[in-house]
Amino acid sequence: MWYCVFRDMTSFVIEPYSLLPVITSGKTNPVLSNSNVMTLLIVLNDFFSFLCRAMFCSGLKESHEERVEIKGLDSGTMQSLLEYTYTSRALLTHSNVQRILEAASQFQFLRVVDACAGFLSKSLQLESCIGILNLAESHALPALKTVAEDYIATKFSQVVQQPDFLELPAESLEAVLQRDDLDVKCEECVFEALMRWVRARQDEHYPSLARLLSHVRLPLLEPAYFVEKVESDELIRRCSEAFPLLQEARIYHLSGSEVVSERTKPRVRHFLSEVFLIIGGCTKDERFISTVTCLDPLRRSRLEVARLPITEMEDESQNRKWVEFACITFRNELYISGGKETKHDVWKYNGALDKWIQIESLTTGRWRHKMAVHGGKVYTLGGFDGIQRLDSVEAYDPFHNRWTQVTPLAVGVSSFAAASFDRWIYVIGGGPNGKLATDKVQCWEPGTDSWELRAPIPIETKCTNAVTFKSCIYIVGGAMHAMYCYSPLSDSWCLVTRLGERASCAIAACNNKLFITGGRDNKNQVISTVMCWDVGRGVLTEECVLPMGVSHHGSVTLMKSYTHIHRITSASECQ
Repeated sequence: MWYCVFRDMTSFVIEPYSLLPVITSGKTNPVLSNSNVMTLLIVLNDFFSFLCRAMFCSGLKESHEERVEIKGLDSGTMQSLLEYTYTSRALLTHSNVQRILEAASQFQFLRVVDACAGFLSKSLQLESCIGILNLAESHALPALKTVAEDYIATKFSQVVQQPDFLELPAESLEAVLQRDDLDVKCEECVFEALMRWVRARQDEHYPSLARLLSHVRLPLLEPAYFVEKVESDELIRRCSEAFPLLQEARIYHLSGSEVVSERTKPRVRHFLSEVFLIIGGCTKDERFISTVTCLDPLRRSRLEVARLPITEMEDESQNRKWVEFACITFRNELYISGGKETKHDVWKYNGALDKWIQIESLTTGRWRHKMAVHGGKVYTLGGFDGIQRLDSVEAYDPFHNRWTQVTPLAVGVSSFAAASFDRWIYVIGGGPNGKLATDKVQCWEPGTDSWELRAPIPIETKCTNAVTFKSCIYIVGGAMHAMYCYSPLSDSWCLVTRLGERASCAIAACNNKLFITGGRDNKNQVISTVMCWDVGRGVLTEECVLPMGVSHHGSVTLMKSYTHIHRITSASECQ
């Protein structure tokens, strides 16, 4: 038996004497009442066994001493633990919960630890949230940590004004900064909060600058602010690891959609959402579709926006039929060009205005072609003019609103897939004539005078579409019955996942996932399902069912404002 007494209010002492004399002597220690002694007798083995074995059975100096002091444990905290053991109740207050949590964690009172965590999770305030987050980190309490991080994220603009914010550990700040649901009016506020944190303890915090800056969405800063406040900041100019982040922002400000990363996606509270659009196309009975539908996977909503241009004329005979056109996103605007009945037309959709604007027409009319974006210009590639497959390529200069002919394709094709990555534009597969398909992959670096061939796609194919996601190009459609992935870095192909036949389907990258819409199956029936490929998890799921099947349509990704929509419907209404 171990005889336990409280020597003072700051330590707990164990003495190797029998407890029986205490019980029979009329309680010489006033703190240890009969009930407390009984409690101690009941829980002695469970409570002290690991501690006693460590101190008295391993040759430590405590095994030779009559009194052992456990520092940092006051009698009030010990009394609370004993009372909890006997009654299953403990009084937790704002003044004692931290001490009880630390003691309960030390002596493995796991239920008390959980009770303290629950108490703290309900006690979160602006003044205490960072301290509670630090407690959760130090005592490995993941549930409390999550609740504290959620609180800080939802009140970030207020939390950053608290003195404790400047004491937040770098790892905790990183976890908060990378969240999509950060409560800020603009990304400039996030940048300013980070730099204030760095300067508060510059010697300690500066080594973490580049890592934390990678979670600030620099491309979304106003260009003038970026130049005046970010590029000119002395600490950032000294941080060579931050240079790639600055370069990414510069390229995004120049060319928009060519840069796709976590930093180009607006936070949820910016009233912008990353959506993908389903544009035009044909129904099962070859009827033309004039609507443009936005699907918001994050909010699981469908947004209806302005219809395709020249499709609502009083004289229906004047309406345009947009089919077998090409589309692309450039600087967060949707560009469409060509088409069987609109072969010279080029329009762009401005999401902020929810309007279509006509721009300079193509030099060479075409359909079954594709578009790509590179170096601040929009390119139209190949296609069909009603007589022959085209090898011509045109580049659009948005500043001068002018198209010019550039280096032609090595092989003229139509109904191919196209994408850009880094310095190159890729043309994949397609039909060199009306009957055949090719496996050729043509590659061009704008500014050079020739196209080169790369590793062929495993299957000769046409009626396909492609999208660049991170460092790979994903392609679907045709008669492939699968999704394939091309790595420009290794010039190699791999099978991603099996699909049913989806000729003339479309694909878009949105919220770090790939969405495959519509197409035609092996019976030439249009498909209405939207499939989602989670690249990170490697899982294919059905996202929703469209109101009608569609093929020969386009699909791109935009950042869409929720202040410029016609109607929101839930995902269930898509079915």
